[in-house]
Amino acid sequence: MAIFGYSLVRAHDGSSVGLPSPSTATDGAKRLFVGRARTRWAIIGMISFCFILLFGAWGNSDDDFEATGLLSAAQKVGQYTGRLNPTKWHNKGVLYGDIGLPSFSNGGRRPQGDDLWVKGSGRKHLSYHTPFNPDDLTMTEDECDAFFPGLYKEIDRSVEFFTTKQEYNKEYLEYSCDDGIWTHARVVIYNNRLYLKYYQQSDFTRSQAALALLHMAVVTSREKLPNVEFCIGMMDWGSRGKFGLDRAPDLEDVWMMPDYGWFSWPEHVGSYQELRANTARVEKEIGWEGKVNKLFWRGSMKVGTADRESMFKIADGHDWNDVKAIDWGAPDRQPVPMEDHCRWKFHGFPEGNTYSGRLRYLQNCRVVIVTHEPRWLQHWTHLYNADWDSPDQNIVFIPPPEGEGEGVLVHDGDGREFRDRTWERLPEVMDRLLANDTLARKIADNQWNFFRERYITPASAMCYWRKALWGFSKVQRYTVDLSGSETSYESFVLKGMKGADPFNH
Repeated sequence: MAIFGYSLVRAHDGSSVGLPSPSTATDGAKRLFVGRARTRWAIIGMISFCFILLFGAWGNSDDDFEATGLLSAAQKVGQYTGRLNPTKWHNKGVLYGDIGLPSFSNGGRRPQGDDLWVKGSGRKHLSYHTPFNPDDLTMTEDECDAFFPGLYKEIDRSVEFFTTKQEYNKEYLEYSCDDGIWTHARVVIYNNRLYLKYYQQSDFTRSQAALALLHMAVVTSREKLPNVEFCIGMMDWGSRGKFGLDRAPDLEDVWMMPDYGWFSWPEHVGSYQELRANTARVEKEIGWEGKVNKLFWRGSMKVGTADRESMFKIADGHDWNDVKAIDWGAPDRQPVPMEDHCRWKFHGFPEGNTYSGRLRYLQNCRVVIVTHEPRWLQHWTHLYNADWDSPDQNIVFIPPPEGEGEGVLVHDGDGREFRDRTWERLPEVMDRLLANDTLARKIADNQWNFFRERYITPASAMCYWRKALWGFSKVQRYTVDLSGSETSYESFVLKGMKGADPFNH
């Protein structure tokens, strides 16, 4: 019986099973046959493709596998291991194509020792007028000589002194370093690395900043530096045989080094690079015409008391006066940020205990610095030009007092009273500057171009330090070597001086 196109037949168990009725069986069989044929051909095609791919790939190179994306992890390891085989480095087409590498084993010479360092910049026709990057810490000696002529006068003076008047032998080194008071670091420069043999913390962060600056000069040198050993003192006045911050004119046995502030003075100013960026921003913002037309000074009266009292009293009562003392312990002290010092045209500059650390910061402004003949010298202050008749004048000195005069009553650091005439002619100087703004602008421009843009740049400090190391090596009468007890500067920064434990840095 046919029901809905199917015939019912009796199965072996007696049940009915539906089969396609004759009217639909032919069409169903056709569809079934076509479907099965397509499946068979698809399977055959897939097997053939895999067979060709598998057996054909065996004859291909690893690069062909890599190109098809079928290179296995194991094959990749084998491939790159083979490429790293030194025997294949010079083979054509391997890793470096047709370029190859020089063979040191076949006539080539591997640089050794001093040959690893550059010898000069390789630049031709360098001169004072050659443009340079003031933040370049890697200048070579020929670049330093071209860009900063005259900077190294203090080095030459020290070399002459320790050549003609005092031999710098090992005994003198010990005499210089082992006074127990003035030495803050005993350092060794060896193979262009900085090591410490002794360290004593200075006031504030002076000693850390000074060592950081020295380390910077050493590790940024592209040229080989001499091996030297010496001591550093961080007091406000220099000490025999050491590298120091300043010296009195008659103190000859001192080596001058760049002030720690060339790295950073975090107690008052911050990093030198940041200060330069900040002063440049203020200068761009206000220009010369936007500056206050007065003599500015802020500072403590507890150091350099007599010199500062003298300026303070002479300036008092004048319209151009903006000189004020700061009590750093007072909650309402209201100090002026160093970059904002650029907002005044004129700056009084009295000295401190000895020198005053603000000089290099003021010189980063386009201003006129008004001071007296320096009583304490730093490594670059011989470059002052206070000649009113010079087109290159870059600073103003108060002239010496004339005739008889009583002076103003001042106090020294111990409270003793005396009379001083150092700043007596300050009003005369200010009247001259205020009456001739063109002259004042010229001095400020010279100061900016000569000092800020050249002789007090970060690049100049690096050049000076490296030149000083070479100068010292000329008079050093002992051989420098490492004993193993020294502390590398890098470890010192992290953990301090080396202790008794040989495994603790």
